[in-house]
Amino acid sequence: MSHDFTVTFLGVRGSIPVPGPSTLKIGGNSSCVQIEILNHTFFLDAGTGIISAGKKLVNTFLTSSSDSHKQLFTSILISHTHHDHIMGLPFFAPLFLQQSHISIFGPSIYGPINYPHTDLQYVLNMLMDQMFFPIDLQETPSIKQIISLKPQNQIVFSPQTSIPELVQQNNFNPTSDQIVISQYRNYAHPKNGVLVYKISFNGKTIVYATDLESYISGDQKLIQFSMNADLLIHDSQYTEEQYMKIPSVQGFGHSTAEMACYVAKKANVKQLLLYHHDPNHSDDEIFKKEIKAKELFPHAQAAYEGLILKI
Repeated sequence: MSHDFTVTFLGVRGSIPVPGPSTLKIGGNSSCVQIEILNHTFFLDAGTGIISAGKKLVNTFLTSSSDSHKQLFTSILISHTHHDHIMGLPFFAPLFLQQSHISIFGPSIYGPINYPHTDLQYVLNMLMDQMFFPIDLQETPSIKQIISLKPQNQIVFSPQTSIPELVQQNNFNPTSDQIVISQYRNYAHPKNGVLVYKISFNGKTIVYATDLESYISGDQKLIQFSMNADLLIHDSQYTEEQYMKIPSVQGFGHSTAEMACYVAKKANVKQLLLYHHDPNHSDDEIFKKEIKAKELFPHAQAAYEGLILKI
């Protein structure tokens, strides 16, 4: 059994997928990162990047085993339910496999006055409602557990089981062979905020902080949450020029590369991946953003589709 902690970037764009000749190097799929630790596979967000990974998982599963009782286990951690972060889910091949067991975690949704508190199950059911998709989520043959995370909830993967467990942070002491996922809600993204995730295993840690807008003195809670992480994946949709000159950009819930570098430096992280690229930015524009970021934080890099990191 491998003890690798592998991170694969499958979709690195924000807002909408953008196929075309100007996005071939960075990639045009929307947000999705695949994590593989021990025998566990899970995904951070379910943008269009998850589609090809799902096909690969199912093909590998069907060709590697003739045991009809064997199951394919996957988990998905959703930061928030804006379209670009869930639009790939209806096309995720394991949904349509009877032997598949999928655990989906994400936020509850809060609306304006007279709008009910809505759990994640309701939102994902609506995503595949007959008005928008030919097959309802509950009609798919896979086994699904869909959980709205509450404050202080942690997700734990143990080597003895393929199904993650939900525990309370204050009542749990993990063992060295367990994968622990912590989260908190960051409200710097309209209108319900996002969940920021921290994945820890065997002394290694990565933080996934997409779709958030930094503060003048830095996001102190995020800095503390990310302290000494091996990898910080941070929203950096805008250039500094965009952020300062386009009025509609400020308050839209996204950061600049400079903001991401500030958090990375203050949190003393080992590596920073610039993420959730503006769909209007070409490959060349993103590479220029990366060069400027390296001047502020030498271990910064622009995330691109197909990038694989061993943590």
